[in-house]
Amino acid sequence: MRKLLLAVLGLGAALAQEINPQGIIVNPVPTDLEVQVWVDKDPAKRGNAVYRIGESIYIYVRVNQDAYVYLFNINADGRIDPILPNPYERDNFLRAGETRRFPPEGARYRYTITGPEGEDRILAVASRRPLSVAEILDVERGEVRVQGWEGLARALSIVIKPVPARDWVTDVARYYVGRGEAPPPAEATLEVDSSPRGPRSTWTAGGRARLP
Repeated sequence: MRKLLLAVLGLGAALAQEINPQGIIVNPVPTDLEVQVWVDKDPAKRGNAVYRIGESIYIYVRVNQDAYVYLFNINADGRIDPILPNPYERDNFLRAGETRRFPPEGARYRYTITGPEGEDRILAVASRRPLSVAEILDVERGEVRVQGWEGLARALSIVIKPVPARDWVTDVARYYVGRGEAPPPAEATLEVDSSPRGPRSTWTAGGRARLP
């Protein structure tokens, strides 16, 4: 698992030192809390998983200690989709050693890859304390209120500031939308189709939906 080397030191001028050129917030302070995020085609986290348009994708996350976990899918065009919590999965507390899959078996929604081609990344944030993410995430509507890696990192750096440095950690997984080998970065979209029991309805993280 790649460790990202950034600290939350404060706001203002110091904030610029907390976010690397890719807009990733990380914690350089040694901590025994660990979180791992990966996709079903890349359990070894090599970062070269390729999904074709129309394929389903499953996202996995695991923690080694009790923690609250937040997952975001960052599209190549800067748009961000919530994975956890979302309108159907609000419980983001994981027990030590627990591995959880999204969507879980029997879920009322699914994740389907749509175009265009390019690279997506999934950011996992684990904290021993729940984070106040209301300014970032509208769980009810399944919308993230910030745009792009850097915007998300800056917003999270403010949210996570009250948490002791040893009590939070991040991880990132990459995957590509393409036809063969991992293509150069372009644009990609994560679509959510929902078909709950009873009356048909849909929730779409990427702004588009397809009912089966």
